[in-house]
Amino acid sequence: MITSSASSLSSEISMQNFLTLFVTQLQNQNPLDPTDNTEFMSQLAQFSTLEQEQQQTKYISNINSIGSAALQLNQISLASTFIGKSIKYSNSSDSETLSGVVEGVKLEEDGTVSFIIGGKSVSISNFIEVNNTSE
Repeated sequence: MITSSASSLSSEISMQNFLTLFVTQLQNQNPLDPTDNTEFMSQLAQFSTLEQEQQQTKYISNINSIGSAALQLNQISLASTFIGKSIKYSNSSDSETLSGVVEGVKLEEDGTVSFIIGGKSVSISNFIEVNNTSE
């Protein structure tokens, strides 16, 4: 339950805003009727939860980035083993089967890996068959 309230809080205000609000509340409290210590402790606990959640989010984001990069590197490494080999592939526009020698490998802007055949990018998803001998 605390996590869901911290999630909504983190999307609405930053930690700096939270601290500013907290300090302002301390400065402007009624000296004759100060805020209860348990309420302050509750607010500090919420702040701590918010801070931990933001750190976990950054950590998970970094792990996802590393995992994504590792997957792309793995795909590029695998695809590079086809350089110099003749492959058959489908033309994505009309499903015609074509063939050519893989000249290189390219990481596309969308993160996918393509073969370079005849100077053009051919998506690995269009790959059908490989032959050991070059054309």
